[in-house]
Amino acid sequence: MSKWDLSPFYQEMTAWEHDLALVPEKIEVLHQFKGKLHDYDQFLAFYQTQEEITKFIYRLYGYIHLGSDLNLKDREKATKNQQLMLMFAQLSQKTAFVSPELIALGKEKVMDFLNRSDFLQTYRFQMEKLFFSQKHVLTNDQEALLANFSPIRNVPSSLYQGLAIVDAIDQEVTFKDGTKQVVTQANYRALIQGLDDAEDRAKVFNAVFKRYKDNKTTFAATYNLVLQQLASHYKSRGYDSALDAALFNNNIPIDVYKNLMDAAYENNESIQRYLALRKKALNLEVYHTYDRFLTLVKDDTKYSYERSKEIFLESIKHLDTDFVNHQKEAIADGYVDAYPSDGKRTGAYSSGLYGFHPYIMLNHDDTLDGLFTLAHEAGHSAHTLYSHENQPMASASYTIFVAEIASTFNEHILLDYLVQNAETKNQKIALLEKAIDGIMSTFFRQTLFATYEYKANELVQKGIPLTEQSLSKIMVDLYQHYYDLDIENEDGKEYVWAYIPHLFYSPFYVYQYATSFSASLKIYDDVKNNVPGAMEKYINLLKSGGSDYPVEQAKLAGADLTQKETFTAVIRRFNQLVDELEKTLA
Repeated sequence: MSKWDLSPFYQEMTAWEHDLALVPEKIEVLHQFKGKLHDYDQFLAFYQTQEEITKFIYRLYGYIHLGSDLNLKDREKATKNQQLMLMFAQLSQKTAFVSPELIALGKEKVMDFLNRSDFLQTYRFQMEKLFFSQKHVLTNDQEALLANFSPIRNVPSSLYQGLAIVDAIDQEVTFKDGTKQVVTQANYRALIQGLDDAEDRAKVFNAVFKRYKDNKTTFAATYNLVLQQLASHYKSRGYDSALDAALFNNNIPIDVYKNLMDAAYENNESIQRYLALRKKALNLEVYHTYDRFLTLVKDDTKYSYERSKEIFLESIKHLDTDFVNHQKEAIADGYVDAYPSDGKRTGAYSSGLYGFHPYIMLNHDDTLDGLFTLAHEAGHSAHTLYSHENQPMASASYTIFVAEIASTFNEHILLDYLVQNAETKNQKIALLEKAIDGIMSTFFRQTLFATYEYKANELVQKGIPLTEQSLSKIMVDLYQHYYDLDIENEDGKEYVWAYIPHLFYSPFYVYQYATSFSASLKIYDDVKNNVPGAMEKYINLLKSGGSDYPVEQAKLAGADLTQKETFTAVIRRFNQLVDELEKTLA
């Protein structure tokens, strides 16, 4: 079944509404512990109660959030989702006392409390992180004051969602042959890929970017709100910058971020060489950014969702049995919503809430990309299964930084399997192209967006006004440097910053695609080359959840991201693949 079954959360909305009404009372129960955490019995009772209430709220959140994502146009579910978000804000306000009280107790006393209980021992790493970040935790009153602003934290993402999805009107285009087509976020890539005429491709592209161009001022104001919130956060808590604030809690050295930016920025010749090869092979007079969706060879193979599952499972069957079983469980019936539908959230994700099976959202389009997306999200869900089985609730939530290792590791496996089983020259070309484009999109493109975020936040830090022009200029300059393409020649492309939802939903997120890709490539090479213990170390990473700092987790699995060499190794692989593609095309 390629639809979600949300009944593990609730059977019906009335039951959900009944439990929602209980949340304020449960929040108040937690608030009653204020001023009492110095007492061991109260300390223990607080964390036991908190876990119980958190699981209760996860059930509420899973049902309404996932249900709402299936149809963002369902205003009733959207309203109820917003109700729950407001209660989350209240929870944040009512529990703002916790960190200041623990800091006041001191590390020695808190650790003594943990040593008295097996249950509390599970919070050891969480407490280590708290005292590591101690200098950025404020007083009780200051924390309570900041918590008052928590209801507005979701405003930018709500505004963005309304502009980009809910209130957006999909455009209909008329092609040269007279046929008409409604262009959506879900289908435009496949449409461009299937069009031979350059003007028709431009029409599809323009239809997608029209909403961003028409609403550029509002998108800029919304993104400005995102950046100003980041600035308020880092200044209030005494960080050096928004980037410092984003990396600090997970103890990620800023050099990891900067080494990544430098490695990609300094190797733009590799990108431009590939684009020149594509332009020649595709016989294009002018190369546009959306021509990246064109394939070098025609491959009409359709990968239905069921066929994609079969291929993915076949690609991994030679690996560790336990690993294979977790991947199978990740895509079990009822836990994947496969195909696009009216109002459904765009993109793909895996949602994991402790105590519940993870759910995968796809917008499967029967293409090769759809097959790889399935493998990608299966990696996330398998990671969640491993973590929840092996970690207590306190340390089960892994960071995004290591999350993308699990997803891209699956992509490496799938790609190797498909290349090894290519039956024709065209198949080999298509798969080499897929491998190269994977590095282009996951390493270079995401690092470009990470560099954009870095520069946009610099403008705020320097007090430079943010407008659609200043935001677009950053992107225009980066595209010129990376790709040697002037995106101002493409109608609306300079507003590509408004097209990237992660910039609005989760700032300083996208760089982790590139770091994780680099780490997973190193880990996968070790597994593929039968390095002793490589697979065991990788599974241990999946099992470790959020029990250590992510850079350390990657290092123990065989990938040291503090070294620039880890990133330049990806570029060497990229150049080798381009060499192979050039030979095969010739």
